[in-house]
Amino acid sequence: MDEEAFSQWYNDIIERAEIMDVRYPVKGLYVWFPYGFRLRNNVIAVIKSLLDDTGHQEALFPLLIPEQEFAKEAIHIKGFEDEVYWVTHGGTQPLNVKLALRPTSETAIYPMFSVWIRAHTDMPLKVYQVVNTFRYETKHTRPLIRLREITTFKEAHTAHASYEDAEGQIREAMDIYSRFFDALCIPYTISRRPDWDKFPGADYTMAFDTIFPTGRTLQIGTVHNLGQTFAKTFDITFENLDGEQEHAYQTCYGISDRVIASVIAVHGDEKGLVIPPRVAPIQAVIVPIWMKGKKEMVDKEVEKLAGELSGIRVHVDDRDVRPGEKYYHWEGCRCASNSGPGT
Repeated sequence: MDEEAFSQWYNDIIERAEIMDVRYPVKGLYVWFPYGFRLRNNVIAVIKSLLDDTGHQEALFPLLIPEQEFAKEAIHIKGFEDEVYWVTHGGTQPLNVKLALRPTSETAIYPMFSVWIRAHTDMPLKVYQVVNTFRYETKHTRPLIRLREITTFKEAHTAHASYEDAEGQIREAMDIYSRFFDALCIPYTISRRPDWDKFPGADYTMAFDTIFPTGRTLQIGTVHNLGQTFAKTFDITFENLDGEQEHAYQTCYGISDRVIASVIAVHGDEKGLVIPPRVAPIQAVIVPIWMKGKKEMVDKEVEKLAGELSGIRVHVDDRDVRPGEKYYHWEGCRCASNSGPGT
C-alpha cells in the first residue's frame, strides 16, 4: 500500500470507528471517543499488568517542571529545547520561574529520587506512570502517531546500586516489551540506536520498531541505560556496602500512543478496523432480528445468549435500524478478530 492510500485509509478508520475526533481547535491535539478510549485502556492494562508483575510500582509525578530543574541536564534539555511548551504566567501575573510542560519526566522524577534514596537497601527502585506529555511538534501531525499532546505516555524509571543491576533491568525491560507487543500481535524488530539517535543523556538506547503497510518503520518503544548521568546531575547518591557514598545507576523506558496506532495499522484490512480480542472494547456483538409479534421472545433469547457469553465483552445492538446496516457497521468499523501480525 502506498503512503497516500494508507493515509486515506488510516484517517478514515480513525473517524469511522470513533477512535479519535480530529476536530479539536488546536493543531496536534485530539479527543478520544469513548470507544477509542476503551481500546486505549485495554492496551494500557496489558502493560500495567506486566510491570506490576515484575515489581514496578505505579506513581504520579507533576506535569510542571521548574526551569532550573529542567536545565540541570544540559545534554537532555538540548534534545528537547525546540519542543518544550513553557508556562510563563499564573493568571495575569508573570511567574518568577518558568515552568515546562513535561516533554518527558526525568527532570521531574529524579529530584525526588535524590530524596527517596539513601542507602543500597533502597534499591532497586522501580516506578512507572501513564501520563500526558507535550512536545511542540512542528512537522505534519497525525492522530496517535505524531502529536503535540501525547495522551498515553507510559514511562518507567529505575535506580540501582550497580551497573550490573542496571544492565539486568535493561534485559527485564526488553522482555516486558517483547511480551507486550507479542500480546498485541504486533511484529517488531529490536535495534541498538546509534549515538546520534540515542535518548539525550543516555549511555545507550534500545528501540522497538514495527513495519506499517506502507513498508515504513515506526518506533513504538524505547529502553535506555542512563548510567550515572542523571544521578550525578541530580545528586542521587547512596551508601554502598563499604559505607561509601556512590551515585546510583539508572534506566528508563517508554511507550506512547503509537502502540494503539500500530494495533490499528497492522491488523486492519480493506473492510476496516480489526482488533485482537484481548484488547477489543467489544469482543462479540449480538444482532437481534425481530419479527412481527416475536420481539419479546427474541429479546428473551438475546438476554439468555448474552448471559451464556459470560467473560466476553458483549454488546447487544438493539438500534431501530435494519440488520444489514448493523452488520456493515460492526464488520467494517469495530471488528474484533483472532488475526495475527500482518494486514
